[in-house]
Amino acid sequence: MKPVLRAAWMTAAGAVLGLVFLAYLKPDMAFTLASQLWSCF
Repeated sequence: MKPVLRAAWMTAAGAVLGLVFLAYLKPDMAFTLASQLWSCF
């Protein structure tokens, strides 16, 4: 795998993990975001 592609995957994975961590810190914000996303469907 190319180093640039690996760095992009690692950055994306870190962002997802960071969002999960923030969701645990502020569950009301996560619920609001999930509700807004669900209303799109």
